[in-house]
Amino acid sequence: MTAKSTRLLQALKAEKTAREKSRQSLLAFTEYTFPEYEAAPHHKLIAKTLEAVESGEIDRLMVTMPPRHGKSELVTKRFPAWWLGRHPRGQVITASYNSDLARDFGRSVRNIVNGSKYANVFKTRLAADSKAADRWNTNKDGAYVAAGVGTAVTGRGADLLIIDDPLKDRAEADSELQRDNVWNWFTSTAYTRLMPGGAVIIVQTRWHEDDLA
Repeated sequence: MTAKSTRLLQALKAEKTAREKSRQSLLAFTEYTFPEYEAAPHHKLIAKTLEAVESGEIDRLMVTMPPRHGKSELVTKRFPAWWLGRHPRGQVITASYNSDLARDFGRSVRNIVNGSKYANVFKTRLAADSKAADRWNTNKDGAYVAAGVGTAVTGRGADLLIIDDPLKDRAEADSELQRDNVWNWFTSTAYTRLMPGGAVIIVQTRWHEDDLA
């Protein structure tokens, strides 16, 4: 066997191992689909905890940390994609403080699911007619919906409900009216969409002791 053949064989073995690990590990999946990703110790802890959500061991989780700590990349972008790979018929609702940001999250998850590396790991695919960033389906009748806090999500259920930064900043958090609006939306709209056995994840920066968390 030539040196070139040996290197090719090693590369193929490494690729096979990476794919297998990605099916089982959220962190491995993140590193496989996002090669530039650099996991800090807190990312590793978050990833293991999210795996417990996926397995059903945990059904209520809050991730709170300051801005720019990588919480949304792992919790709100990579995790729903990985979760849908393992639950292709599942339903996901993601919400954030406005519809534009929620739609950006939806676009990111959709693009991950539609990527070639994702296809190397999971059989889940986008449905042929799924184009919108905020509402799309898998080829196994799974569904993803992105919504702004305060907007309606009627007609949709959630096996996985993720709320990422329900309040934009400290100014909103300091407003009792805004905090009450978020709470009322959560209890009257978002939480009512939860399916039996569904999980809720709240990820946010803590701006106020009376915020949603």
